Formats: sequence, C-alpha cells, structure tokens
Amino acid sequence: MLNSFELVKFIASFAILIVMMYALYYYLNRLNKNLSLGGKDIQILETKVLGRNRSICLAKVKGVLMLFACDESGIKVLKEWEEDG
Repeated sequence: MLNSFELVKFIASFAILIVMMYALYYYLNRLNKNLSLGGKDIQILETKVLGRNRSICLAKVKGVLMLFACDESGIKVLKEWEEDG
C-alpha cells in the first residue's frame, strides 16, 4: 500500500503529465492553424466515397469549381466550371 508521501508524489506527477499533454495539444493546434493560413486559394467543398479506393471530390481553386475522380490509378479532372456570382 502507498504511504501518504508516495501518494502525493503520484498525484503531483500525474498532474504534471496532464499539464504537459495539454500544452502539447495546444501547441500542435496553434501550429496547424499557422500552417494552414496560407491555403485560401484551394477549398475542398465535398467528397463522396463511391466504393473501395474510389471517390469523387468537388473543389474550388481560385474561384473555379473542379470535379475530380480519385482511384488507385490516380486523380483525374472530370469537369471544370466558373463559379456563379
């Protein structure tokens, strides 16, 4: 059984571990936001899975809507059109 000093050491160590985990979580979220600030020209609007390793993706690139097909052979542009208004 733990004596009172060992119990206090355990609780203090656990608290320090929790604080360090939260600090790492906060830092990584801030880093992710800073890295993604420059990507305003490309937006993924919607993605639909069609089957195993097959999907279509609607994206907006500098005001142009693009529909992509994605499968194991690569990515193909299916259609492009200018965004209205």
